[in-house]
Amino acid sequence: MEDKKGLRQIPLGVAAGLAAVVLVAGGATAFFTWRSLSPRTATPEFPSIEDPASEAPGFETPLESGTEAPAESRSPQTNAAQPEATQTSQVYWLQDDGTRFALVPQNLNLEADQPEAQIQAAFEQLMAGPTQSVEGASAVPEATQLLGVDVAADGVHVDLSQDFTFGGGSASMMGRLGQVIYTASSLEPETPVWISVEGEPLTLLGGEGLEVLQPMTRADFDANYSL
Repeated sequence: MEDKKGLRQIPLGVAAGLAAVVLVAGGATAFFTWRSLSPRTATPEFPSIEDPASEAPGFETPLESGTEAPAESRSPQTNAAQPEATQTSQVYWLQDDGTRFALVPQNLNLEADQPEAQIQAAFEQLMAGPTQSVEGASAVPEATQLLGVDVAADGVHVDLSQDFTFGGGSASMMGRLGQVIYTASSLEPETPVWISVEGEPLTLLGGEGLEVLQPMTRADFDANYSL
């Protein structure tokens, strides 16, 4: 009986406090139990505006379309200077190969560097005739004089004296014509050649009237005349 009386004598304030403690402890236990059972969701991390990810240490910004790489990363391109082709004029002589005549060239060592000067020097040699060191002959009459040479956009123009049309038969006429055509085009083998006599276009050559095409290239001569 004394125990029961002792229990009844517990103050109501103390009893209320004990009840509150029990309720709080139970609520906390329930909260932590719920947190442990709930799935954890990772919180995403976003780069700040002041410190963008593209500027983070170790990050390389890719080149935009159309932007060239730095000069240091490109291999230098070198254009090797190509040596210019050396051209020299030639004078052509007639050489007998046993069955026909052939046009054979003689290279000239000239100091002149202009095409017109080189062609003129070649014709001066042609008018003078072959030297003893040359294995060939010339069908151009000895009295023929060179009156002018002009290297123009439409070809090479050669003006000769009237003596060019005198003497010899058809073979001689074709031979001298070939010598003039080939010598005039020695720098540019495909260039057209215009021939005049005393300033007049040459259309007929010799007493037999060998027709001369104007202008004439090496291909034209080879196709229309046979030495």
